[in-house]
Amino acid sequence: MLHALTLILLCQLAGETVVLLTGLPVPGPVLGMLLLLGWLFLRGGISEEVGRTADTLLAHFSLLFVPAGVGVMLHWERLQGQWPAIAAALLLGTLLTLAVTALTMAGVQRLLATVRRRRGVPPVTDSPFTEIWVYLSASPLLWLTATLVCYLAADRLYRLGRGSPLLNPVAVAVALLIGILTLTGTPYAVYFDGAQFVHFLLGPATVALAIPLYRQRERLGALAVPIGAALLVGVLTASVSAIGLAAWLGADIATQISLAPKSVTAPVAMGISEKLGGIPSLTAVLVVSTGIVGAVFGTGVLRLLRIRDDAVKGVAMGVTSHGIGTARAFQVSPTMGAFSGLAMALSAFLTAALLPSVLDWLGLIGG
Repeated sequence: MLHALTLILLCQLAGETVVLLTGLPVPGPVLGMLLLLGWLFLRGGISEEVGRTADTLLAHFSLLFVPAGVGVMLHWERLQGQWPAIAAALLLGTLLTLAVTALTMAGVQRLLATVRRRRGVPPVTDSPFTEIWVYLSASPLLWLTATLVCYLAADRLYRLGRGSPLLNPVAVAVALLIGILTLTGTPYAVYFDGAQFVHFLLGPATVALAIPLYRQRERLGALAVPIGAALLVGVLTASVSAIGLAAWLGADIATQISLAPKSVTAPVAMGISEKLGGIPSLTAVLVVSTGIVGAVFGTGVLRLLRIRDDAVKGVAMGVTSHGIGTARAFQVSPTMGAFSGLAMALSAFLTAALLPSVLDWLGLIGG
């Protein structure tokens, strides 16, 4: 396991280095995931140790988003003042993006399948006393332990609820921790001093997404066009729907811009928001909230749309609700999780490239 973890960390370090040197608008772990995927293709396979280590990291992928989710505490005032607009953009915009992305990919798949049949090409198949408290609350150990305990309790509740998305362990754990911090008067910064140890693992776990994706290599080529179409339509729908709904319900321009990249993984979304005049810390909260909405309601929406292909469902979840959606996707199936991870990575690149032009066209930024 040590060798495999070293490989994953090296890929993350390489990705962080490339981003630092080139200024690419993507997180280092996402680039590290693509580097590891490329290495696996060159090597021609996955060793048992690497596969087992990646599977261990990804088995509790959703836990790694809990510390960031608790950060919603930092923006109570703005959220209370503009909650109708923000809620509509988060809920309706997210569900619309999910549906449009899934239907686009499924439609292009059907179109290509028709073309292949006419050409005679065979179909591709799925192979937690005051003095004690003062002492403990200043210790990172307390909040690291509290995060793990709350998540384990939330995961247990999720399992008792037979996997109901309404009992999503990230959402439940975040709510429990916010309640504890509010009742004890603990600042988020103090909490994060302990929870950062969990948060750190998000990077290696993102890199490890290359492993399940490589296992789906036989389908990647055949699904390139449907995935590309779904990414383009999904990214545009996510941004335009969020801005439109927020503007219609009276949100100010800073909030609109902060909402625009809500479906992208947090480091990219915060960078875009800062560059275009939004509020990066608010964007981070909105990103996590979007992920939770997608994770809670996504599978139900896809079921109503009669989307059965795990690749299509995965791409829709990845485009719409980034890493939290990807964690939910892995709870459904490895295939859905793999394609969600791919879509999460590629939509980060595409959103960074397209969103400035979209906001310029909508008149939210100058030139």
